[in-house]
Amino acid sequence: MFKKTRFKNLLGAILIGSLAAISVPAIASNEAMLDLLKILVKKGSITAEEYELLENATKADGEKVDGNINEMKAEVAEKTKGLPKISTKGKLQISDKDGNKIRIGGRLQADTTFATGDATLGSEGGTPVTEFRRARMYLSGVFQHDWKFKFQYDFADDQGGGTANTNGIKDAYIAYKGFKPIEITLGHHKMPLSMEELTSSKYITFIERSQLVNGIVADTGGGRQYGLSAKGYFNDMLTAAAGMYAGSANEDHADNAVGFTGRLTFSPIHEKTKMVHVGLGFNHHRDNDGGLNIDGEPEIHPGSDILETETGGWEEANTFVAEAAGIYGPAAIQFEYASAELENGPVGVTDADADAWYIYGSYYLTGESRNYNWKSGSYKQTKVKNQLGQGGFGAWELALRYTSGEYDNTDGLATDSSEADILTAGLNWYPINNVRFSGNYVKVLDTSLDADTELAADLDAGATADDASYFILRGQWYF
Repeated sequence: MFKKTRFKNLLGAILIGSLAAISVPAIASNEAMLDLLKILVKKGSITAEEYELLENATKADGEKVDGNINEMKAEVAEKTKGLPKISTKGKLQISDKDGNKIRIGGRLQADTTFATGDATLGSEGGTPVTEFRRARMYLSGVFQHDWKFKFQYDFADDQGGGTANTNGIKDAYIAYKGFKPIEITLGHHKMPLSMEELTSSKYITFIERSQLVNGIVADTGGGRQYGLSAKGYFNDMLTAAAGMYAGSANEDHADNAVGFTGRLTFSPIHEKTKMVHVGLGFNHHRDNDGGLNIDGEPEIHPGSDILETETGGWEEANTFVAEAAGIYGPAAIQFEYASAELENGPVGVTDADADAWYIYGSYYLTGESRNYNWKSGSYKQTKVKNQLGQGGFGAWELALRYTSGEYDNTDGLATDSSEADILTAGLNWYPINNVRFSGNYVKVLDTSLDADTELAADLDAGATADDASYFILRGQWYF
């Protein structure tokens, strides 16, 4: 992609540029000399004729320096013409005049989860759980203008042990965007379902995604899959995306599952500080081994599940997702509802379904706005207005989320139902653009008996899920 011979010229250009930089003090010294001559002539130390003679000599020397610098600049421009450019402003990227780019990036998220109330996280005395939630590196790029690629690996999901493991593979795809406005992607990548799922974990408001995503969407074909997808954007407001998939490298999905996913979004307003977004998504998921089940933690990562469709073993699921979001200055609001129907289950179980919804609001105390990308129908990085160390104290964000979920299955005589409402309050501090510290308080509310049974291993004796609450801390850095 980048020719080796070009780097020889690049080294020469760097040397010339360095010489030009060295010449800058010469200009400053000429100006200082003129000031000194003016003082001397005022004091009578030199005559007016001597001042004029010395002034002309000094200016001539300055013009000679200017000419040398201009020649050097011209030579630098000629030497660097067409050479790759290296950018380190918030990212490490190499690009050239032909539109080729290579980027290296990564993220590190370190979490500590404390159980409060009667929750124990399954350990005696409720010992806090500290973990690397994500530890990712990726290589991405563009070549020949229209081709994209990305490979991303999460070392936090690498189980090791000397055995082959693909669970750490996240993105591994190639995409073609030459059929504008259509982009086609082939490989292991996110299927187009759910605004919160499609927003990177670097930019989601809360430490953990909602029960709707971690349960229903993740277990019925959302998230990353091996597949082929296409997306397009139209009339500066509409997007459409669809994908077919066949299994996943990650533990949330069966290796031989197949399915279809589609999503439509509409955003009539998407200005810098104002946005309106609505969307609809559908997914059909089939697991021929009958291993389909929906479950999820109480919006924390460690610990036991709180919601589950109890008896597992369904072969098919149809999932619908509705989404809405808005931004007005520093305030933002987001809502999603998901419903999944499970079919072809175990003998004696006639039906199973899962429903969940959430709504949350956030507010930047320091005046920033969330950064919405209408072409992807998701959020990107919010730029900090006044970074720490540059005259400010970073960005501060408050957030509150309410989630409600109900997972049911019927055996023809009775219905087992696990229900739970969950409240999460969050505070985020972004001292600089690529660093974030977060604190979340999670409180479980209004659970059913089945939810109490699911969470029993993480509770004190005699306690119910309603008595569980958690406090999570996260430090995040990415580039």
